[in-house]
Parts: sequence; C-alpha cells; structure tokens
Amino acid sequence: MNHLRLRRRGGRTTVLAALAAIVLVPTMASAAVVTVRAAAPGRTAAAQQLPTSEGQLIAVVGDISCAPTNPVYRGGEGSPAGCRQDSVAAQLAGQRLAAFLPLGDLQYEDGRLDEFVNVYDQFFGPYKAISRPIPGNHEYKTADGQGYYEYFGAAAHKDNPYGVPGSYSYDVGSWHLIAINSIMCAPITPCTPTSNMIKWLKADLAAHPNRCTLAYWHHPLYSLGHHGAYAPMTPVWNTLYDAGVDVILTAHDHNYQRFMPLGRATAIDDTTMAPPAEMPESQGMRTWIVGTGGANNYGLADDHPDVEQVTEAKYAGSSAALFGVLFMRLRDGGYDWDFQQAQPANIPFSDSGVGTCR
Repeated sequence: MNHLRLRRRGGRTTVLAALAAIVLVPTMASAAVVTVRAAAPGRTAAAQQLPTSEGQLIAVVGDISCAPTNPVYRGGEGSPAGCRQDSVAAQLAGQRLAAFLPLGDLQYEDGRLDEFVNVYDQFFGPYKAISRPIPGNHEYKTADGQGYYEYFGAAAHKDNPYGVPGSYSYDVGSWHLIAINSIMCAPITPCTPTSNMIKWLKADLAAHPNRCTLAYWHHPLYSLGHHGAYAPMTPVWNTLYDAGVDVILTAHDHNYQRFMPLGRATAIDDTTMAPPAEMPESQGMRTWIVGTGGANNYGLADDHPDVEQVTEAKYAGSSAALFGVLFMRLRDGGYDWDFQQAQPANIPFSDSGVGTCR
C-alpha cells in the first residue's frame, strides 16, 4: 500500500519535542497509566467564556447515543462495552464551556426525531444551547437527515448560502471554527474544486484570516480503525491545509486516535490514501478521531503501517472499551488538549498536551 514514499520534513523527534506533554500509547495488551481528572458536579446551559488570557474551553466527542432497542441500553446506563452516553454526558456537568462540538452519529440507529427527543435529549439536552453539531452517516439514515435538522433547529444550519447543508462557521475567542458536513463529499458527489463545498470553504477562510483555525467533521481522512480512510474528504483537507488550518477533529471510528501534524494529502482512489506526510508543528495540521461518545468501540487494524507511524496516541477495545470526552482550551496562538474518561473508567488511559498554531 506504499504508493508514495512518506515525506519527512522535520523528524518525529522534532515534533514530539515541541509537545509539552508526556503521552503513552496503550494497546490491548499494555495500557498507559495516566491521571484522569474527574468532572465537577452541576449543569451548564449556556456558553461561559473565560477571559481571553486563559482561553476558552470546548468539549468534543462523537458516536454517542444508543437506541433503547439496544440490548445493553439499560436506561442509558449501558455496560462496559457500550451505551455509556449517560456517563459521557456527565463529564460536561459543571464545566465552563464556550461550546460543545458533537462530531456526528449522535443518535443511533437512524437519527430519527423521536430517537433524538427520547434518548439524546435526555442526556445532552442540557447542553443544547452551547452545541455546535455536525451530522454523521447515521443521521442520514433518515431521509435528508430530517430528524437531526428538526432536533437541532437553527443550530444545525440546514440552509447554507452556498447550498452546503449542515456546514457553517463561527468564532470562539480568537479562534475560527469550521463545522463541515462530510456527508456532502462522497464518491458519487465529489467535492471538486468547483463544488459548492470548496467554494464555500475558500470564501469562509478568506473572510476569516484568524491566526488559529479549527475544522471538524465526521469521517476521518486517515484512520487505523474499522472504517479506514475516507478519501472523498481529500479536497477539503487540502483546502484547509493550504489556508493554514491548525486542528482537525473527526469521529466515525468508535475509538480514540491522535496523529502528529500532517501535510497535504493524496487520494489513490475512493477508498485508498497515499501515506500521510509527517510535518513539523509549524507546517502541519494535528488531527484527532474522538469516537468515544458512548455507543461502543471498534478495534484497530494492523494493516496500515504508514498510518501507524504517524499515530501518537490510540486506544480501542470491544470488551474493555474506552469512552470519554476530549476537552480543548483554545488560547491566543495555541491550545491545550486533555482526553478524560467517563467514570467509572474501564481502562487506565488518558492523553493530554499542548499545541501551537501555525
């Protein structure tokens, strides 16, 4: 699968030295032991931004609520293997959040309105006012994502001036955030340079020349997980990279993965990517997969050595599953991240660090 030689500009040592963090990468046989900080009690119903000098806190996770028909749903309490949306939602309580970013596949199995109202809303409804969602493939199992758009209303941005439903942007402090509906980029509806998606993205990026920019969508371009690469997002990735975007957040694969800063991408075909190009932090986009919202875990494949070598943190386990939220504090010129497990935690794993904008 090594169609292209991996280009290394700035070695792994240089990249890791730029991170003010100690991160261990666990496997099923050996898990890293890192301190996990418990969330404070309480409820957050509206954005509460901290002073700019301290940065703004956002919470990020996708692949969330089981349907009540799932045999381990158990009123939302779930089991060690899945349906843990209750304990994941509890992590948001008492946090001074500027925004909550749900990364798609928010309500299984079909994203119907009644499922959103009866399940997702029961746990994440208190944070609806600060939610900045994007849809996933399960939302579109209901025609045109109707249940998702009806539940979130104006916050879902069904009407986009460029005809790209579910895509929008906004600012959090000094940062610009771009929410992208990756369902709109598919083999049968490619996001070519002349597509509405790319036209909208270029216009939005030109209108918001913030030093720090974060983009998020559902389907990851690179992944060690069950779903693998989603090559149709390559034009979106490259448009963001060329504009100097700093952080990419995705879900879809039900596990946790964090990659080192990466450069421009090349798609071989609709399902295959050329090896990712490792870059120094000053030249690359750091990307995450945070599919730990409660549904279940998918395993990690061992047939993508090119992706493995640019992976800095990962965990997935079908029985001892990982669930939790990625908290990010967005500061002027940089950011901190801290993945915290839902309690009770199944395994001893956490991932935290510091990044600098390009």
